[in-house]
Amino acid sequence: MKMPKITCPNCAADLEVPDAPIHTCDYCGTAIQVSAMIGSGLTPTTRDREQLVIKDHFIIKCQYNQAQVKNLLVDWVKKIPGAPQDFEEAANISQNDLKFYPMWVGEYAATSDYVGIDNWPQFSRPAFDRPGWYEVVTYYKREESGHIIREYQKPLMAVDVQNLPIYLRDYVVTTTGKVYFDIQHVKKLGGVILDSIYKLEEAKTNLRQQVMGSQTAEMHKEVVQITRRTDDIQEKGVYYIHFPLYEIKFEYRGKLHDALVDGSNGRIVYVKVPVSVEFRAKSIAAIGGFGGIGALLIILGTLSVIGIIFGIGGGVGLIIIALMILGLNLRSKASEKQK
Repeated sequence: MKMPKITCPNCAADLEVPDAPIHTCDYCGTAIQVSAMIGSGLTPTTRDREQLVIKDHFIIKCQYNQAQVKNLLVDWVKKIPGAPQDFEEAANISQNDLKFYPMWVGEYAATSDYVGIDNWPQFSRPAFDRPGWYEVVTYYKREESGHIIREYQKPLMAVDVQNLPIYLRDYVVTTTGKVYFDIQHVKKLGGVILDSIYKLEEAKTNLRQQVMGSQTAEMHKEVVQITRRTDDIQEKGVYYIHFPLYEIKFEYRGKLHDALVDGSNGRIVYVKVPVSVEFRAKSIAAIGGFGGIGALLIILGTLSVIGIIFGIGGGVGLIIIALMILGLNLRSKASEKQK
């Protein structure tokens, strides 16, 4: 499929753009509203420029290069219970790609007034043997009203869910360190810029719906049914942000594994490696030791009153520890995930 050609409204470079409503210029880093340029009649002039670009385009800078990320991953794997300790020598990293993922972040001030119905208790038949207690509690419907004021910062991942790594879908991206987009920073690290699947107005609509949903959830803390409401949602700012993520694939003892590393802070978003044979052997020995001693304490504990209190309690505790170790041993792989 032939890609459409446009001229960058900022640097006048000729670009072939992919099938996306917003594209970041490969030369100057301007976020171009492609959907506004193609077939709209607008031209990259000073008068039309504000309608063709995203002014609030930011980047969260990557603080680690590929070699540093590899070291972070190796050190982290060594800390995972059951992970192989020869990972550094035996693992072969076949892919270590830096991608700058797009997201929208909206800041809103929301004020809502509501009227709703809630269930209120009605007490009857006081308990004669327990002062202040009642034997029967029934509920009746009662109208309530309220006023909710909240401020929100809502994120929206701007990548198709099928192309978004599953462990990134609930990952909280820290955006406090954002700066205006710098294409040279991306090029220096050899990163790839992904484009948003949402137009600016589509992103605003989605973010506003998130705010409305949060306000609704606040109302439902007070009432079970909302009968009337008025909402005043003030948009304080909507930002287009790219954040760095390393997508890593590696081979360990003939099997492929993957990992995700946040390039802005070095956090391991996700990694999964096989459980080592050494760990399985040691854990089996520990299971036998804790389980055997625990069973013995329970048996001895039944022989005296003091033993019932201390022996059985200690025995049960050791058996619980043995079961926890067994759970670690039965895993096919050791993994780590952060939100």
